[in-house]
Amino acid sequence: MEEIKLTEKTLRYITLFEDMTGAKVKDCIDIPEKVIFLVNKGDIEKAIGKNGVNVTNVRQKISRNIHVIEYDEDPVKLLGNIFYSYGVQNIEIMDKNGVKHGTVEVKPENKARAIGTKGRNLAIARMIMMRHSDISSVSVA
Repeated sequence: MEEIKLTEKTLRYITLFEDMTGAKVKDCIDIPEKVIFLVNKGDIEKAIGKNGVNVTNVRQKISRNIHVIEYDEDPVKLLGNIFYSYGVQNIEIMDKNGVKHGTVEVKPENKARAIGTKGRNLAIARMIMMRHSDISSVSVA
């Protein structure tokens, strides 16, 4: 597992998010296109709010796109949560030459979106998995 390093900026984002939503944040990742909040298991509804009101309010407050993912200790469930919006159909974790690899099968019509432009979503998923599990490789099928 990779060490989680939070910056002063991500700590401010976490405090703001928790204050505005009441959800507890496990991790915050600040990348150029958005801020990703990994919330404790069971806090996803609180984090999003009715009709997405909390996400909208936080987005407006920090003037950044945000993405909220529910944490789970089970790597299979965490991968499923990361790719939830793409219609996950199956998840496999396997050992490839001493490296733990997760393959997420999504609805065929969502595969390109799940991978993202230039593999951006895969890179984000890999980053989250490396920070919170022993999986260091992720692919979409």
